[in-house]
Amino acid sequence: MFRCTASVAEPTLPPAGRTAVLVIGTEILSGSVTDTNTPWLAKLLYSRGVDLVRVEVISDDKEDIAATALRLRELVGSSGAVITSGGIGPTHDDVTYEALAAAHGVSLEVHEATAARMQQHYDARGIELNAARLRMATLPATAEVLEVPGTWVPLVNLRGTYVLPGVPRLFRSMLEAHIGRFAGPAHRQAELLTDMGEGDLADPLREIAREHPGVSVGSYPADDALPAGDRPKHKVRLVLSCRDEAALASAVDAVRSRIATLVPDQPAEADI
Repeated sequence: MFRCTASVAEPTLPPAGRTAVLVIGTEILSGSVTDTNTPWLAKLLYSRGVDLVRVEVISDDKEDIAATALRLRELVGSSGAVITSGGIGPTHDDVTYEALAAAHGVSLEVHEATAARMQQHYDARGIELNAARLRMATLPATAEVLEVPGTWVPLVNLRGTYVLPGVPRLFRSMLEAHIGRFAGPAHRQAELLTDMGEGDLADPLREIAREHPGVSVGSYPADDALPAGDRPKHKVRLVLSCRDEAALASAVDAVRSRIATLVPDQPAEADI
């Protein structure tokens, strides 16, 4: 079977190029909480034509957060973005805002518009806006503060570092609200299935990857640990991806010509 898809990049100014993700939380490293944000975000960015180049997970340590955020910011370059998750709540170990402010040499201050939205939110629920909660509206002074419909929690952008909570519901809704900031040239992808093992595919795939350097060529075996009824019908899934339509088509032709007996010659489900 052959399947080809293309992501659609909507116009945006400026687009994010390379993107890195910084997951902050000792609870992630200890295994007590599972990070579900990163897999979701990886798929979203890919569909938007944005290259996710690095994911790092660190503890709630101010110095580590500051140093890692700056290093990732340098990695993605001036047109890229760093997305952080976690560490912006009201408790003592929520230090992301503080760490990022220190990293960029700026002060923290109560953001009055955010504090006003918090006040309205908590008043409606009969909850006191105490000092601990107000920490969540104490933001780096020079940051861009973006409102998010349906919540008082803002999306904070400090010099290309976007600061988000670790709560999956909020993480997703906040990114979706400002998704226009994350877009790039569309990825195109082709998928072929084979019953041959990876050991037999390795040599021809290596040659194809060498001859088509702009095309990503990957092979993904089926999980034999799955129950028989849940296993894929084919042993290996071949995935080729590239932003250049002609280059992708050429690589697909190379796969078909060199392992034609391995990959059933099915009609394409979508044109390249």
